[in-house]
Amino acid sequence: MRIVQVNASKKYNVIIEAKGISRLGEYMSGLSIKGKVALISDSNVMPLYGEEVSDVLTYHGYEVFPYTVDAGEESKSLTEYGKILSFLAKEGFSRTDTVLALGGGVVGDLAGFAAASYMRGVHYINLPTSLLAAIDSSVGGKTAVDLPQGKNLVGAFYQPELVLCDTDVFHTLPYEEIKNGLGEGVKYAILEGGRIFDILSSGLTSENLEEFIYLSVDAKRRVVEEDERERGKRKFLNLGHTVAHAVETSTAFSVPHGIAVAYGIKVMAGLAVERGELSAAEGEEILSLLRTSDLDVELDPIEELLPYFTADKKRSGDSITLVTIEGIGNCKLTEVKCRDLAGYFGVV
Repeated sequence: MRIVQVNASKKYNVIIEAKGISRLGEYMSGLSIKGKVALISDSNVMPLYGEEVSDVLTYHGYEVFPYTVDAGEESKSLTEYGKILSFLAKEGFSRTDTVLALGGGVVGDLAGFAAASYMRGVHYINLPTSLLAAIDSSVGGKTAVDLPQGKNLVGAFYQPELVLCDTDVFHTLPYEEIKNGLGEGVKYAILEGGRIFDILSSGLTSENLEEFIYLSVDAKRRVVEEDERERGKRKFLNLGHTVAHAVETSTAFSVPHGIAVAYGIKVMAGLAVERGELSAAEGEEILSLLRTSDLDVELDPIEELLPYFTADKKRSGDSITLVTIEGIGNCKLTEVKCRDLAGYFGVV
């Protein structure tokens, strides 16, 4: 077991351990959380783990109300968000009750936003079942839904009271889901360098999985504690994301988030080498890392993605903040005027 304590506007633990689900009720009782639990999951995950989670909670005296959304980014909508709020009201949930997200990033974002806004905030627990959610989206309090115009445009900052990563769940993930998680993992490897970069360069295994999750979560913890609401340092966590969100929007979310992030990192690394900001040697190290993780992908060219950049939530007025790469473990925030984006990316 490893524990990362996050000291943000709400103090909470991220617990990383095998067979963690079996101790969920114990951990919640330890937080003095009682009453009803809305178990929000999707059509892929609920059949796998919903009954186990429900049984554990019921054993510890909780009344469980399961709610299943369709798997996929399409469920991260205002319509589904409204349905969850209506479900909570119909079942008589109060401010002292709990929303528990069981699933990947989509479920966490959707359930977290519902928890943040129902009765202006109820208890919120996150039990991530994807590698991507475990190392990134389950920690830090970002919750959101999408609009047709772009991803994560409606949401709130709302920290959970517990994040429980059961590593046994990740050992059974399909290969494509591991790849998807590694897209965000590569982001931390480049931002941090050091041990995370070494782990992914040598290849993620069952032996180093727990350490990798711990190091990634701890990296995010340090950023969130310094800049919870993304006014400064937390913007570094958007490395590769401007390109990634453009890919997702332009393809109607048919490209998984982690794959899109990996492509965004590849684009930014290549651009940095072309602009003389990143050495060719380190550029090749990053490309090698992507190859090792099976993430050296080719997606839409930048000229086709540029129209989507200005819809990115990271735009401020007539400028957008890009995370640029000057070295492994050395990135910076670069503000570019929207009118200059084509020239910046070398699109004539």
